[in-house]
Formats: sequence, C-alpha cells, structure tokens
Amino acid sequence: MLAKILINTSVNTLNKVYDYLVPENLEQEVEIGKRVQVSFGRGRDLEEGIIVRLETEYELPKYKLKEISSVLDDVSYIDENRLKLAKYISYVYFCNVYDALKLMLPPGTKSKNSSKSLETRKDKKVILLKSNDEIMQDIESNVIKSAKQIQLLSFLMYTDNVLISDIEDGLSISRSVISTAKKNGYVDIIEVDKENDFLKDLEVERTTSLPPTEEQKNVIDGISRYIYDEEYKQCLIHGVTGSGKTEVYLQLIERVLDQGRKAIVLVPEISLTYQTVERFVSRFGNDIAILHSKMTVSKRKEEYKRIKMGKVNIVIGARSAVFAPLDNVGLIIIDEEHDTSYYSQTKPKYSTKDIAAYICKEANAVLVLGSATPEISTYNKAINGNIELFEMKKRAGDAKLPQIDIVNLRDDRIMGNTSNISLKLKAAIQENIDNNEQTMLFLNKRGYNSYLTCKDCGYVFNCPNCDVAMTYHKSNNLLLCHYCSHVEKNVHICSKCGSEHISSYNLGTEKLEEELKEIFPNITVLRMDADTTIARDSQQKILDEFKHNGTDVLIGTQMISKGHDMPNVTLVGIIGTDSLLAMNDFSASERAFSNIYQVSGRAGRSKKEGRVLIQTSDTDNYILKAVENNSYIDFFDKEIEYRKTFGYPPFIDILLFEISGVNLQDVKDDAEKLYNILNYNNQNEYRVFSPRSPYIQKLNNKFRVNVLVKAKLNTKIYSQMYGKIKIYNTKKKKNTLLSITKNPIFI
Repeated sequence: MLAKILINTSVNTLNKVYDYLVPENLEQEVEIGKRVQVSFGRGRDLEEGIIVRLETEYELPKYKLKEISSVLDDVSYIDENRLKLAKYISYVYFCNVYDALKLMLPPGTKSKNSSKSLETRKDKKVILLKSNDEIMQDIESNVIKSAKQIQLLSFLMYTDNVLISDIEDGLSISRSVISTAKKNGYVDIIEVDKENDFLKDLEVERTTSLPPTEEQKNVIDGISRYIYDEEYKQCLIHGVTGSGKTEVYLQLIERVLDQGRKAIVLVPEISLTYQTVERFVSRFGNDIAILHSKMTVSKRKEEYKRIKMGKVNIVIGARSAVFAPLDNVGLIIIDEEHDTSYYSQTKPKYSTKDIAAYICKEANAVLVLGSATPEISTYNKAINGNIELFEMKKRAGDAKLPQIDIVNLRDDRIMGNTSNISLKLKAAIQENIDNNEQTMLFLNKRGYNSYLTCKDCGYVFNCPNCDVAMTYHKSNNLLLCHYCSHVEKNVHICSKCGSEHISSYNLGTEKLEEELKEIFPNITVLRMDADTTIARDSQQKILDEFKHNGTDVLIGTQMISKGHDMPNVTLVGIIGTDSLLAMNDFSASERAFSNIYQVSGRAGRSKKEGRVLIQTSDTDNYILKAVENNSYIDFFDKEIEYRKTFGYPPFIDILLFEISGVNLQDVKDDAEKLYNILNYNNQNEYRVFSPRSPYIQKLNNKFRVNVLVKAKLNTKIYSQMYGKIKIYNTKKKKNTLLSITKNPIFI
C-alpha cells in the first residue's frame, strides 16, 4: 500500500505530498487524515505528517521509497471534505496546507495516547504556601528578583488556586517558572480530580419553544424555507439588543434536527458562559458538545471524540468550533457576527465567517449571522442582496430600548469636578442604590493606569521586549506588559534622567474601582477584566455573584458588553469614551460604535426601564449621535461613505504582508525587497504602499514592518501574488518571517 503524505513544515517549497510505503503491520491502522511519523530528508529525527491519500495500485519509482515508521492517531478527524477545506484555506489565506489541517485536529494533539485513558487523568493546581505579606516583603527586598516569579506570585496572591494550564495559557508562564517557585517554597502543586463535565454542572430544567413574537415568527419562517429545501443561503438577522435572537436560533435548530441534520453555533469566546449555554442545554439536553479555550485539553479531546462518533447533533463553541468534525451540517449560526474574535490573529489568519460560508455551500446548508451591530461589510452585502436580510426592531416582551444620554465632561470641569465619574453619573448611581437596582460601568482598559511617565523629561516606561508602554497595577504594585507579560516592580525613579517626578496617565478598571469605593464607601463592587478572569470559570463566578447576590456595581471591559441578561441592571455608565473614539485604524469607528451600542444594550432588559450615560468631551461625534438615537443605520450610512471615499473594505480588498525578525535592519531590507517584487511589472491592477512600521513596531522581541496591498482580489491577482511570494521566498533572509493577512481588522 502507498501513502501520499503531507509533511509538517513551515518551508513553502516543501508544501507538497510525498510517497511512502505502508508496512504490512500498519495497514490496518492507516487512514486518510491520520497523523504518522516518517523519516524525511537526510535528518535522523522523525517528522510528523498527515496521510492525504492511500493507493493500493501503484507503480514503484526508480528510487527507493521509505516506509511509515508509526501511526500517531487512533481516530481520523480529517476526511475528504476537510482536505478540500484545507486546500481552500491555503489558497485564500496564503498558508501551507498543513497549517490549515492543524485547525481541524483536536487541541493539544501531539502524540498517541498510550498510557492513561482520559477518564483517569488528573489536573494539577498551584497553591500558595506563604502569606501575601511574606511574598510582598521578599519582592520589595529583592529576595525574589525574577520578573516571571514576581508575575506568578503576584497573580496567585489575589486569585484562588488555579490550574497550571490556566497559568501557562493566561499568563504565558512556563512550567519551569512554577517549578522554581515550588523549589523555593512559595507554592505547591497538587493533583485534583479531572474537570467536571461542563453540561453536568448546569442545573437546568428542560424547556420547550416559546411562542414567537411577530418579528421572530417572520424570521423563523423565512429562514426555515431554505432549511427545508436544503438550499445554501446566507442570512443576516439584524436585531436590536434584547430582541430575542437566541429564541430564533433555538427554533431554527429544532427545524434542522427535524430534517435529520446537525447544527453548529458559534459565539465570541468572551460570551461563552454558563448563561449562554444554559438556554441551549435547557432546550436540547446533552445532545450538545461544548468547545472553548477554558476547558482542559483532555476535556476538549473528549468532546471531539463525541462529535466524531456521532453522539451529538449540536456543537456550541468559539471560533475554532467551526472546524469540529460534525457531519451532515444543515445550519451554522454565528452570533454577534461583528465580533473581532472571529478573525484569527495567528497563522493561518482566517475569517471564521468565510470558513463557515464555504462549509455551508459545500453541504447545501444555511449560514445565519446575527448581530445588533453587524459588520459594515456584512450589512453592505445584505442591503445589496448578496445576503438575505431579516430585521428585528423591537425588544421581546414588554422591554423598551434604554434612554441614552450624552454627558458633556467639559461641563464637569467648569463645575470643578475632577473625578473620572461625572456628577450626573454619580447621581444616577446613587439613585440606583436607593432603588435597589444594579449598575454596570464600562471602561475598555484594565489595570490601574495606562502607563507611567516622567514629568521632567517625558520618558515613558516601556516594555523592553515590545514597543509599548507597560500598565501599572496598583493591587500588586507592578508594571506589566499586556503583550508579552514582562513584569517589573513599580518604578519611582526615572531611568533616563533620575527624576522622582513620576506620573500616571489615563484610567484603568482597577483605579475606577478604587475611586468608586471612595465616593460610595458602603456599596459592593465587582470587577471583570482580563486580570480577574484568568482562572477557569472565574468570569461565570463574577457574573453569578453579580446577578444573584445583589452586588451594586459591576465594572468591566468589553467582557460585560455582550451576552449577559441581567434583569435588575437599569443603569449603564460608559467611561473613557474618548479613547475609544480616537483609535487610529480604518475600522476603529466600527469597533467603537459596536462596543458602546452593545454595552448600552445591557440596560433595561426586563420590565424596568433602562438608562445609559455616555461620558465624553466630543458630544458632536457622529458615532455617539447614532448610539443616542439607537440607530445602526445612521452610523452605517456615514461609515460606508467613508469607506467608499478612501478605498477600504468592502469596496476593495487589503493584503497585509508583515515581515518580522530580531534584527531590525534585516526586517527593513526584506520589506524593501518585497515591496519591489510586488511592484515589478504591476499593470495598475493593484496598489502597493511603501513599507512602514505598525503602531507597535516591536513585539515579543521581534521587530515588524508591514507592506500593504490594495486590490480587488480575483483569480488573476491571487495567481500574481503567489508567484511574487515564491520569488520573495528565494531572496529573503533566513532569520525573517513573512505572514499575510487578508482584509485585516487592524492595520
């Protein structure tokens, strides 16, 4: 038997299949899509590969073929359809086929499971052995000098014992750092029972379909036509916050299941909480598989096996769940379709919506996109007839859209209020406290202050690894880089001029929490941001405490903006609005509108009327005017005109070529080479912009330079780009890397 094998390599010239013989003892194990180990090239080490074709009839070449050494997988998750999908991803997103195939393997797939079954595995947790005071004393007296040790211990000082995997993923801390802390007597590592089943933890009663509102019925009936006809169709549900889109999703899934087909439901990772899943579990029981990053690797592997073996008909998850090995898909739903988490920022850099559309087209299935603030490109397709548009303009039940007021911060300054909380917002919070109603405060920054700077020379305390200022965290008195996790003790003296006049600028969630408690000393406050939600299930615990224990105020970043239905929240305050409006990116206004509008939608979702106060010094901004009028259309009309005038998606496609490396001059030289190659023999079919550094030039000790191309992508342009990339790869330096993003959301 002959196997055609794709080798796991990042070298573009090796991105092709190679022939290997299958030894007799492995003939029963080999299968298309399984990973194998093979000898490749002149090296002695075995390389990983994936079988893409098997042949029983073949002619032996003149040279001697090598044999497969071993088969790594018990189960194949990649079939012919997924091989086709991988080739599509490779073509559209300029990546190797193997990189695309990796997306379809269970997370953490490295080697064959041979020793312990998943059922008997244990998780490991890290617990502190010393008190917070002892640790802080050792940090301040330089007993603990390592930045990573300080980061680890500072995190554990304010967080209950957490899984090692959470620390590794959330803080980018290696196992050796934890082992060193254990050796020095600061922590211990204990085994705990394997993670409980996500679904079994939910104590929910089974429910049946609710009588739909007239708007809901029109949407359900309209989309069901395509489900029953098994016709490929893309549909956009543009529904205001609280309009009942989830009930529409549930009833559409019921119709798909009645047809004997299956469904995938995608939600932003930030919204994937018990509350989100609860609605689906109450309707469909354990006919559901859950996939999200907060699950352990072993649990996600279990879910993959359940899906592959046909034990479930519904998959719910974040972006990567679109690759779940679910057969006979009849419906894919992408909720909050505008969310930037649906765009992968790591290689291969893909759009989840594009992948879902391809899967649905191949399967004659329906793709449903839902949002109160659709992506500009999506809504533009809808009004031009490329996607069928369904509108839901009313909130379900008796709930009304919240009253939205713009608070002019200039008035507060005239009145002498120096607080970050305006006088109007203070009064509104006090009124809510008096009425036993809850408040959410939104601020899109974590930490205490954005950065520290020297008043005398203007020096900003930057991360040594990244071209970005570090954030000050007052609770543990540290400066932390939120990109590479570099940490330093709080600086009191300027390293450039020696001045002691150190000042902090901008507002963070931690400082806002402190300020709020000073104004209202007797209230209860919770904070939800990336720093308080690293531990598994911590986000859900915060939300549960807020919802059920009557906490007065929840402060949070965009984590609080979506998917949460809190009946007693009648006030939302939006702070730091001007920093959202000032982002320097072509899609910044779209993200600003979406964030502000979505978090506004958390107010007044029951019979109690809601109110939103937006603090700003830019009261005439068209984004805020559109939010104030509860009008996505007002925003879209202005934004689409801007995109058309300046040549941005959806009117043109953008390819962002990023060259990175540890040597800045090498990166610049290769960027110039790429620019010249792309421009060579260009017949004005596309536009190449001169190389430039991104907003953050250095990241994780690597310098970056971008080359931007604007074009209306078609087969001819793709062909030209591939040819020029091939030429570039023969001329580039070995110590630089090239990554390509199609229609990036950040430039």
